[in-house]
Amino acid sequence: MQRLIAGGTGLVGQYLVKHWLNQKINITVLGRDKHKISHCFGTSVNIMDWDDFERLPNHDLKSFDSIVNLCGTNIGEKRWSSKRKQLIFDSRIKTTQTIVDKMIPLADQAPKLFNTSAIGVYGLQPTNHQHLPAAFDEDSQIDFHARPDFLATVARAWELATAPAKAHGIHVNNMRFGVVLTPQGGALEKLALPIKLGFGGKIGSGDQAFSWIHIKDLLNIFDFLHQHTELHGVINCVAPECVTQLHLVNTIAKKLHRPALMPLPSFMVKLMFGEMGDELLLRGQHVYPKRLLENNFHFEFATIEKAVGDLV
Repeated sequence: MQRLIAGGTGLVGQYLVKHWLNQKINITVLGRDKHKISHCFGTSVNIMDWDDFERLPNHDLKSFDSIVNLCGTNIGEKRWSSKRKQLIFDSRIKTTQTIVDKMIPLADQAPKLFNTSAIGVYGLQPTNHQHLPAAFDEDSQIDFHARPDFLATVARAWELATAPAKAHGIHVNNMRFGVVLTPQGGALEKLALPIKLGFGGKIGSGDQAFSWIHIKDLLNIFDFLHQHTELHGVINCVAPECVTQLHLVNTIAKKLHRPALMPLPSFMVKLMFGEMGDELLLRGQHVYPKRLLENNFHFEFATIEKAVGDLV
């Protein structure tokens, strides 16, 4: 098997490349910087930049059984200026359009496309101190031309960019990621650090919904979708258990045997991080993996207690 991974040097990409290399799968990593790819993976992968990709003959493109597109500038790395927001948008939509345009001439002979999306596509939900909001699943109706918040704007345009591929008979999965929990890097490490130092606590009210996925389960979902080719379209890549942000913080604190009694008030979050803080830290959405469960995917880490226990 040969697989092409665009954006393979990102957090999820690095785990996925190593996961498939361990299965003896031939991997080509596509990205802007060949030196960065080489630094990450050495000679264990084939290396391709975007110019190489656009020059790739159709018969060579057909040699891949799938293309995984993980491209996208980190949404939580820097405060969202207008320039930063445009970069976040373009790094996802333009790369998807480039890949789709390259695949269309092959129609149903093209590789399968596994294109990242995000649960932000559903739009942000209000918090409620009494209970989590109602869950979104893959059957929830979305107006793809509405733009209720920035994260929804990005995710909806991202999925719309794959529509021409679907129209030409290409197998596409839009993989809507929740917050990916990993042992190093990413959201969990950032949340755990202040708790380790004794300065942790809930963010804002702590009532915001937090839909998440353990990296091992996410890697297994990629394998599952490659094996179950009858599944196409939207897949919610989240654990079955959504928790509140306060529940998550308390779970981390319990694992670390540290207190979590120093909250970060909402006004401080907005002051420090602006719109990014409001959307990423103070709000969220409750999302349910209906299609995976209906098709008997087994989550190794179905509860936040088990996931945090494995990662922290």
